[in-house]
Amino acid sequence: MMNQESGFSVSKPVKFWNKSINADFRELFKSLGKAGIGGVLGKWEEVAKDTVEATAALGLTDKPEEIAWLLIYRSLTQALFDLVEGNKELLIEKPNTSDFELLSNNLNQSLESIEVRIDQDFFKYPKNLPIIKDIQIALIDWLQYFSINKSQAETISNRLPTYFIFSLRQEWSKQPQKYSYLKEEINTPFTKAAEKEQAWQLYLAWLQKQVEEPIFDEAFGLKQIYIPLRAYYQRQIETGKDDDFAPRGRDNQKYEQIVINLEHELEDWLKANDPDDAIRVISGGPGSGKSSFAKIFAANQAEKGHIRVLFIPLHHFEPSDDLVDAVGKFVRDDGFLRYNPLEVDKSEATLLIIFDGLDELAMQGKIATETAQQFIREVQKKVERFYGRGETRLKVLTGLKQKKKQKKVMMQR
Repeated sequence: MMNQESGFSVSKPVKFWNKSINADFRELFKSLGKAGIGGVLGKWEEVAKDTVEATAALGLTDKPEEIAWLLIYRSLTQALFDLVEGNKELLIEKPNTSDFELLSNNLNQSLESIEVRIDQDFFKYPKNLPIIKDIQIALIDWLQYFSINKSQAETISNRLPTYFIFSLRQEWSKQPQKYSYLKEEINTPFTKAAEKEQAWQLYLAWLQKQVEEPIFDEAFGLKQIYIPLRAYYQRQIETGKDDDFAPRGRDNQKYEQIVINLEHELEDWLKANDPDDAIRVISGGPGSGKSSFAKIFAANQAEKGHIRVLFIPLHHFEPSDDLVDAVGKFVRDDGFLRYNPLEVDKSEATLLIIFDGLDELAMQGKIATETAQQFIREVQKKVERFYGRGETRLKVLTGLKQKKKQKKVMMQR
């Protein structure tokens, strides 16, 4: 029902769930348990797919509150399966059947009376949905029944909000007609936005999810263990009057190192939007954290939403092509964006492209080095063209040796 705040409440009332609906949180956690146990035997995908698809047959009416709950329930279901699937190797022990049944019932009882309110804030900040915190607490208890220690369970559970955002965007994108009734109650960003905007939101949610996914077969992701990096750049020291007759050769120039917080420095760079400082290069040896930083920075900018971000690993990219054509091939193969953000009439007002792995390409021999250097020249040329024509403000972040019109920041621990 509508109110003055242009929203409505979505809950799980008895009259709603007593209809011909066979799924609830109890069954969801039981299905997760079956998938977790079956996952060890290689049956994870089969159980997970059946459970997610089963929610499509929930005998719902066309009432906005029921359709909204379906959107949330399916998104949560997919997010939970994706999250647990990424850590299925940790589900070692099979819990006692009677104890697990009791746990599922308790979890359901603790969740079934929670009210969920759907308004503009939900679509802007879906991770703030109150029920997410309750699901996280329930998930910690559930994971411990598989002999996962509490610390690992909390680490896994803390990643649920990001997984939920991606599943929510994905669910709406796959079945927009199913949720069309929500249009009558709320003018959501999903309905106001064009297909282009929806594609960007899905891609940006995916970027955030990447740093949450488990690494090294552990319960944590990159975001949980990442340590913010410092860096430095060199600034020439101004010579005094006493140095007027000193040699002026390059070897005699004096520099000082300016230590910076790398992320803060690059955020200031983005805000300044200087056309003469559109390319930044991060330099550092193997293991210094360039790739990890690039992923974290891309995810953080995607979450803030102030600028469009493209994260391009060079092993998925053809650096010898024209930049516009190469970006078009990348986004087409990536499957999220259905247009080239660098094409005329389709370009973004401001776009940040992060190229990861260019320095590694340059170390693969003379031909690869020449390709990398040619690529940098191509990037410089296109950046100048975009700014000159006013088509888009293109910002490029990459790692390679210093070139003209580039400001280099060196990594340090």
